[in-house]
Amino acid sequence: MTENIQNSLDKILEKVKSIHGELVKERKNNSDLENEIQQLRASNLEITNQVFSLETEVETLRSALHLAQNKVVEVPVQVPIIGKREEEIDELVREIEHCIEQLKQ
Repeated sequence: MTENIQNSLDKILEKVKSIHGELVKERKNNSDLENEIQQLRASNLEITNQVFSLETEVETLRSALHLAQNKVVEVPVQVPIIGKREEEIDELVREIEHCIEQLKQ
């Protein structure tokens, strides 16, 4: 009977050692997963900051584009007017010169 008890104790001891080994293995796995979670959170925070920065830059560029589009629309309207004024001034200068020539004769 003592031998049966010893065999039972040995089997229990083997199971305890096996369970302990599994527990140690799972604790290490858990620790590795926690480290990975921390790294992923840090990476996520960095990516979130980059997204915010890029969104801000996009908004700034959109504003600049909008201003540039408004200026582009205004410039063509002004250019012909300036050109036309210059032509009118040139015409007036020619007329004045012609009148001066007429007066000289």
